[in-house]
Amino acid sequence: MLNLDKLSPILFLLMWSSGAIFVKMGLEDASVWSFLTLRATGALVLITIIAIFWRGSQFTSLAKLPLPILIKLLLSGFLLQVCYQGSYFLAINYKLSPGIVAMVLGLQPLLTPFFSKEHLSLKSYLMLTLGFAGLIIAVYGARDVSHITFLGLLFAVAAVLAITTGSVYQKKIQVHPIASALVQNAIAACIFMVISSSVGWEVHWTTQFIISAAWMIGVVSTGAVLLLLYMLTKDSASSVSVLFYLVPILTMAFDYMAFGTTITVTTVLGSCMVIGSIYLFRQPAMTPKLAKIN
Repeated sequence: MLNLDKLSPILFLLMWSSGAIFVKMGLEDASVWSFLTLRATGALVLITIIAIFWRGSQFTSLAKLPLPILIKLLLSGFLLQVCYQGSYFLAINYKLSPGIVAMVLGLQPLLTPFFSKEHLSLKSYLMLTLGFAGLIIAVYGARDVSHITFLGLLFAVAAVLAITTGSVYQKKIQVHPIASALVQNAIAACIFMVISSSVGWEVHWTTQFIISAAWMIGVVSTGAVLLLLYMLTKDSASSVSVLFYLVPILTMAFDYMAFGTTITVTTVLGSCMVIGSIYLFRQPAMTPKLAKIN
């Protein structure tokens, strides 16, 4: 029998890390808002189908949720699915180097303990710092930091703030991941539909775009998001966020396998630092304790 608790970090990283490549491919044939609308709408349809066949109706549990919890779910969805996804797509659309995007998003594990008010030991902070240093070394080794744009950088900062705040907020909501995903994708689909109808629809239905959209809907926006929500119900926000250090590392590996991008010794060294810091941080002795909030 598969142990989802042990497999979920691995599966999540593999799914989530592939997103950058398919976003870049998809934006060659569609506008940001059209792509985001299709992604959110498709994910909502898929999650709805899963909810229908899941044991125990998630629709019934949603209908019984107190209004304050439902409002918190909507806010969490707005942060994670609208603000983060929109800012991430726009950072790439405004030609910010993927390496710079990775560095900015790499701030998430460092920011999370402060946002979530978790008590971390000095050793834990050192591991987080080591991981961030390793990420910078790995990205620099990939020579993917040459292009910086003001708007791209602005949206990258907005993305890291949105996903950090949203993840911390989601951690406080004790709702089944499928129910959470239903609400999150519903609000994202509605908002992106309004925006795309206002700015205009632009999609070229090429084979490349269809593959990109299908992958983003099925693998990233459904599979990876469900795993992220599941992990947040089991682990501390910091233990989950530290996994994001590995996302750009795996993205570079996918890029190498798909396009033959050069992998340098510097990138390998930085990657080893990242992997080592994550392993040590997630050891039971270093598990962060949640602070008591009065």
